[in-house]
Amino acid sequence: MLQPAVDITTSVHKFETILYQFKRDNLNEVDQSHYQKIMGLSVRQMNALGALNRLMTNRHEGIPLKTLAHHLRMSIPSTSLLVDSMVKKGLFDRKENPRDRRSLCIRLSEEGESRFQMLFNGMKKRLDTLFSTLTQEDKENFCRIVDTLYNHVYSK
Repeated sequence: MLQPAVDITTSVHKFETILYQFKRDNLNEVDQSHYQKIMGLSVRQMNALGALNRLMTNRHEGIPLKTLAHHLRMSIPSTSLLVDSMVKKGLFDRKENPRDRRSLCIRLSEEGESRFQMLFNGMKKRLDTLFSTLTQEDKENFCRIVDTLYNHVYSK
């Protein structure tokens, strides 16, 4: 019997649903001690922690506000307010941009790095459980496909 043609749109929608549910479950059902440690952060603030961590990979001095806004898909004024709240919580630092004295660089503070690590460890534990249903070959194929799509989208 022939299989129907692959329906990418349906698969992408299913994957979006999985990610949405995973994020929701991860924020609502983490164990109590983990929740206590990250409590006080909104979903947007947690997303900002993750985005800033990724963006700082090769830029230890930090990143410009405009770059963070772009990656969070937020306006610059909204991102500025978000950064202000993160600075007040002691999670972000702002310093003069060594490449452009007219702008500031944003980076994770030590506390921000610590909180990100807690979030990452909790999410990794849940992802390991989710992906335990796949074979090693399926996991490798998944990672290869995601990397290919990511590189295509972000190489522009």
